[in-house]
Amino acid sequence: MKAAGDQTMILERFAACRSTPLIYAVAHAGRGFPQAHRAQLQANIATLRSLEDPLVDQLTDGAAALGVARLVNRTARAFVDVNRDPADIDPRLVEDGRGRETPRTRAGLGVVPRLGGDGKTLYRGRLDRTEIEGRIHEVHRLYHAELTAMMHETRTQWGRAVLIDWHSMPSLAAQAEQRRGGMRPDIVLGDRHGQSASSEIAGVVRAAFEARGRRVVMNRPFAGGYTTQLWGQPNQSFHAVQVEIDRSLYLNEETLEPVPGLVRLQADIQAVGEALIAWLESKKAAPESAA
Repeated sequence: MKAAGDQTMILERFAACRSTPLIYAVAHAGRGFPQAHRAQLQANIATLRSLEDPLVDQLTDGAAALGVARLVNRTARAFVDVNRDPADIDPRLVEDGRGRETPRTRAGLGVVPRLGGDGKTLYRGRLDRTEIEGRIHEVHRLYHAELTAMMHETRTQWGRAVLIDWHSMPSLAAQAEQRRGGMRPDIVLGDRHGQSASSEIAGVVRAAFEARGRRVVMNRPFAGGYTTQLWGQPNQSFHAVQVEIDRSLYLNEETLEPVPGLVRLQADIQAVGEALIAWLESKKAAPESAA
C-alpha cells in the first residue's frame, strides 16, 4: 500500500497460507520517508535510522513458510511511530504546544518523534498540528486497521489470535540490564507482566528461545508497547507478546550491516515459530462465531 501521491510504501500485509492463529507484526523496520516531507528534516540519515529496528523484517522472513500472517510497516519510525498511542503528541514538537505529557513525549519519542534514537533533533522547527494528524491518519491508522482486521479474522477462524510483535534493541540496553545486577539478555520478552498473554504462550516462546541457547529476560527493560497493550486481551482470546532482540547478535551497530549471526538468529526465530505453532495445534480452540 502506498501513500497518496507518493511512491513510498506504507506497509505490506503478507497473508501466507493461513494455517495457524499466529500473527507477526514488524513495526519499526521501515525506512520510507515521503519526499514531500523531507524539507522539514534537519537530521541526517544516521539519526533517522537510529530509530529503526534494522533488518527485523528479514529476521522474520520465514513466516510464510510456517503459514504465519505478517504485517510489516515500511514507513520510517521518524515519520510516525505506529507503536505509540496516537494521542501521544509531543507538546514540544507541535506548533500550538498542545499535547500529552508522558515519559515518552518528554524523551522526544511521541507518536511523531522529536528526537532520534541518538538524542539528536529530527526537525528544523515545530510541526503544524494538521501535519502531525495527517501522518497519524495516513500511516498509523492504516497500520492498525490492517492489524485489527487480521486479529479479528484469525480469532473468528481459530478461536484465538496470537500476536508476536517483533523489535530490536541496542546492545547498550542489554548491557544496562546487566549493570543493574541482572543477566545480560539476548532476548527480552514483554507480556506486560503477565497481562497481555497467557502464561503458557509466553512460556512457550521463552522456552523455545532458551532451547536455542539464548538468554531471555521477561519485561525488563521492555514490558510491551502500545501494540502489545492494545491487543493483549487474553479474556477476549487475543494474546500479544513483544520480542526485543539484541541488535549486536545480527548486525554491526555502527554500519547497520548484517553479520554472520543473522543466519543463526533467523533459524532461532523459525524454531520459536514452529514451537509456538505446535503448542497452539495441541490446544486447538473451537472457532468463535462472528460478533
